[in-house]
Amino acid sequence: MKVGVDTFTLRDLKLDPFQQLDYIKKLGLEGAQFGGLWGLSPTRDGGVLKAIQARAAELGLYTEVSVSVTLNPCTVGLSEAEHLRVLTEEIEMAASCGWHELHGSLGGGDERYLHPVPWTRHLSDSALFLRKLSPVLRQHGCRIDLETHGDCTTFELIRLIEEVGPDCVGICLDTANVMCHCEDPTAAIKRAAPYTHLTHTKDAVAYFSERGFVRQTLPPGRGAIDWAVVLPVLAEFSPNLPMSIEDHKWLFYFHCFEPQWLALHPDLTRDELARFMQMIWRCHQRRQAGDLPDPHEYEKIPHVEEVTERLKEGCDYLKNLIRRLGLENRPEGCKRIRDLSLMKP
Repeated sequence: MKVGVDTFTLRDLKLDPFQQLDYIKKLGLEGAQFGGLWGLSPTRDGGVLKAIQARAAELGLYTEVSVSVTLNPCTVGLSEAEHLRVLTEEIEMAASCGWHELHGSLGGGDERYLHPVPWTRHLSDSALFLRKLSPVLRQHGCRIDLETHGDCTTFELIRLIEEVGPDCVGICLDTANVMCHCEDPTAAIKRAAPYTHLTHTKDAVAYFSERGFVRQTLPPGRGAIDWAVVLPVLAEFSPNLPMSIEDHKWLFYFHCFEPQWLALHPDLTRDELARFMQMIWRCHQRRQAGDLPDPHEYEKIPHVEEVTERLKEGCDYLKNLIRRLGLENRPEGCKRIRDLSLMKP
């Protein structure tokens, strides 16, 4: 397992991709997960993309990329034919540059609650679209790894993957975003692990609010996730999984005490909700003991003033833990191998 960074973390530093790679190397990180492919090269110049890959290889860094549009036909604003064309071009370009695990998402979270089309329809239409895209993915040996982006639960993503085929669709596991749906982080990560090929690695704490709870992002090791438990689980299924730290501030509010919110989470069991509430209570105790700062006061410090410190802290914590758990330096033969028996026509 290697520890890198999702470059969304670096947005306020105003660095181009080559400068980002130099910064990442200097900080002791081991790779980069970039955003949309066409964001790296707005002119869609394959030479630029391959130069980024070459520079990363020269520095000994891994790289991953995202597709530039949502996989959700309910929100993309394109005809199906245009949607397929846009993604086909990106998949072909990504594969030609050596990128085969492609980050994607179905939304940002609000669609689940506010969009006029019911969320169940978003999921079913997205599954149908991905089935139509799957021949292109198989042809180029690529997979779309859908993020737990505050929109989908792990339960929903697993059902979608099993419907479309795990050779074409996987999970980009945002380790803290699973909390958006009151999923216990350890349980959620264990559910997602067999399907996880990319990560947005972050930690978080949560506190009660009048309508539910508020979540605060923190560097790995500072929050509520039990990394010593979940890292071996992830490594069991993907020994060389890139742990790409996505760091930011902001407080996120979730209205889990309200009937509408609960109705949109039919997979959430009483036991898991209880474990999540217990996690919130433990965060409250840590805050009362002075182990955690007041969340609102801490948020007043601009992220750009702390980004290097927070990244270094998270990187050092994960690398030391990976080393202690014996999860580093896995041989090439341990790379995940796609089970052809699971492929669906």
